Amino acid sequence: MSIIQSAIELVDAGTQRGVRMRLLGGIGVAIHCPRSQHPDRTYRDIDLAIPAKRQSALTEVLESRGYAADREFNLLNGDSRLLFRNSHLQIDVFVGEFSMCHRLPFTFDAHPYTVAVAELLLTKLQIIELNAKDAHDGCALLSELQLGTHPDHAATRQQLGRICGHDWGMWRTLTLNLGRCVTYAQSQDTALATSVTQQVTALTTFLDQTPKTMGFKMRAAVGDRVRWYETPEEVER
Repeated sequence: MSIIQSAIELVDAGTQRGVRMRLLGGIGVAIHCPRSQHPDRTYRDIDLAIPAKRQSALTEVLESRGYAADREFNLLNGDSRLLFRNSHLQIDVFVGEFSMCHRLPFTFDAHPYTVAVAELLLTKLQIIELNAKDAHDGCALLSELQLGTHPDHAATRQQLGRICGHDWGMWRTLTLNLGRCVTYAQSQDTALATSVTQQVTALTTFLDQTPKTMGFKMRAAVGDRVRWYETPEEVER
């Protein structure tokens, strides 16, 4: 069984026991963009999101399927993050929100297996030091789903606009990384570069035209003179 199928079965197991679990990370992207999977791409873990206050119920589901809790890590971090492992796989669980370089609350009703596409994109492109894996996944979402132009993703654009319109820091990092996705696509494939450039141009134009809060405008006046992102430590895998 592939890790992607294992992840889907975990979400189904949670649903059957009343625990809403949604996938993010590379596996979440692969579910939406199966044609964009890199032939050399491997997945070492499953990234999950759950609502707040569902840690105990989640633990019961995962332990029933042979995953052991990292009790020391979970005791220290369980309000926001949990780890589970079996003999060959790690599960990284984010509780309520994704908190790395920026804070991103999750929604759980947009898709039966993943967090909303806007949240998938932002979990990839809110990392200030974008790596090739996240750039690949960002390009996959932009190109295969046509996030900047396709009518089916008008709601995705609206969600991105609402989030960024309230948070200058998120807007700044996202727009920086959209540009980096174009650069990455140009290094990979001409057709990909053309598609990603088209989608990034449309999406950034949309974001520029989205209404901004007073808080956004006040922070924008400060700009890059003050750091706008956190630098969290990566969990050891």
